Amino acid sequence: MTWKLLALALIVVPAVTASSAPEGRVAVLMSAKVDEYEDALRGFKGTVPYRIVALYDMEADFDRGRKQLADIESKVKPDLIFAVGVWALQAVTGRPSSVPVVYAMVLNPPSIIGTETRNITGASTNVPVEQPIWLFKQLQPQVKRVGVIFSRAKTGYLVTRAQAVARNDGLELVAREISSPRDAVGALESFGDGIDALWIVPDETVLSQNIVQQMLLFSYRRKIPVIGVSGRHAEMGALFALSYASSEDVGRQAGELAQAILGGRAAADVPYTSARKLDLTVNLRAAQKLGLEVPRAILARATTVIQ
Repeated sequence: MTWKLLALALIVVPAVTASSAPEGRVAVLMSAKVDEYEDALRGFKGTVPYRIVALYDMEADFDRGRKQLADIESKVKPDLIFAVGVWALQAVTGRPSSVPVVYAMVLNPPSIIGTETRNITGASTNVPVEQPIWLFKQLQPQVKRVGVIFSRAKTGYLVTRAQAVARNDGLELVAREISSPRDAVGALESFGDGIDALWIVPDETVLSQNIVQQMLLFSYRRKIPVIGVSGRHAEMGALFALSYASSEDVGRQAGELAQAILGGRAAADVPYTSARKLDLTVNLRAAQKLGLEVPRAILARATTVIQ
């Protein structure tokens, strides 16, 4: 009886081990080999148990990326493509494929992917709109109306979402839509005294240093706080700045989405994510100039405080 059981175990154990190994082949398309993208890839690899069968570097060359993508589809034939960075995402959106795509390290992905349903999802570097709205809410009753300047093509989706969140929190988002950077200063002046705060959104139309400086000058003239999108904005004089904190964690988020897709869900049914690890910079010098006291609830969340 003992020998029969041992023989059965020798047959059964390899079968169980083989069936427990996850199936799925992943090809990686990198926009370029820069530290942030390498960190995201490391986070992805640490999360996904599937085999990476090919790694391509576009070297920031869109034509090169398109050729590499053609190789991926015709020769590698993976079960999923991991696109790292905006150029890689642009390459895959320009070449519709039946292979699902997960991206990482992309700002404002809806502006690249479009509104139609696609076989694409991923992890963006956007800060969830709930976070800046939460900051403004902490400054009530001084802050009730928040100004924002944006391009519909770039961040229209984000502003629409933020307006709904703001309403639920008792705030009003006063939006000014522009089509080019040269319209930004006029849109800013059109606010007059009608806003209590200003939110700089991650929209390249308004992110040049000159426009940001104009926004900061406007805020000091009107004595209203500004939220920027990077620590640099806080150093320039914004009261707050919110940005993603970890490229590696963005990669991990992408890996979690990849697991869901390779586990059987359609990419179109897996919502893209915003950054979950954030840096909050608080500029207390700016607060003093504006005559504002920063609530303890905000200071407790700050990762950097400028004294």
